[in-house]
Amino acid sequence: MMTYVIREKYFGYNDEVFYASGNRIAGIFDHKEQAEMIYKQLEINGARDFALYEVEALFDADEALLKKLDDFVFSRCGKHIYQEGEVSRDSLPESLSDEDTLEFIQIANMHKFQLVKFENEVKFYALWSVKQQKWVEEHDEFFASLVYADQPEQLKSNVRTIFADYDYGDIQLKGSFEELSDQPVLLQAMINAQSGLKYNQKTQTLIIMQGWEEEGLYAVNPLLKQPLFEIREIELEEIQRIEKELAVQYSYDNYE
Repeated sequence: MMTYVIREKYFGYNDEVFYASGNRIAGIFDHKEQAEMIYKQLEINGARDFALYEVEALFDADEALLKKLDDFVFSRCGKHIYQEGEVSRDSLPESLSDEDTLEFIQIANMHKFQLVKFENEVKFYALWSVKQQKWVEEHDEFFASLVYADQPEQLKSNVRTIFADYDYGDIQLKGSFEELSDQPVLLQAMINAQSGLKYNQKTQTLIIMQGWEEEGLYAVNPLLKQPLFEIREIELEEIQRIEKELAVQYSYDNYE
């Protein structure tokens, strides 16, 4: 039996663009056709929500991509979305068909939704804070969300959120290499190779620099006897429970 889960990106605004500030479950389905139909319509409606010059994917795009997107739209409906170095201050033209809008979303990589398919049981993975002994959340001024994905590797870009457990400063772990790791030689080699890692011999303190790149933090974590985070399976019901609690706590609009 297949299960289909639609996840929706939630957006904040930073005075320049609407950026993805979190995700939440938007729907769960047993039938492929129904799930795909609703997913496509959600994407189409979502692509027409914002003025194009405020869409993060277009704001960050280079001129070659913007010209490609403009040529695509003009060839399909005779409208321009990029002229004289400026992205249109309007939303996508209403005359752009639904199918062409879906193709535009794909080319521009401006998805607002994700359709995840599970062949058997639904399996998501979330970050677990070892220090706080709870699931990791991401917060900004607009939204708070649980950090989870359908594949463990997708969480690499989110592990930086663990710095919140340390007041957004450097993480300092005291101990010798042998006390910190069951693989002290590998740990020392990583420290020597990575600029984001320091070791103070005098105080015997491993320092993980705040803002260190996610790949490195993801790599050093399993070398520690006391890891900073774990990646655990999380039940769909648990995700929904937490998302509802966050919705109540932060008073999201139109959340059911």
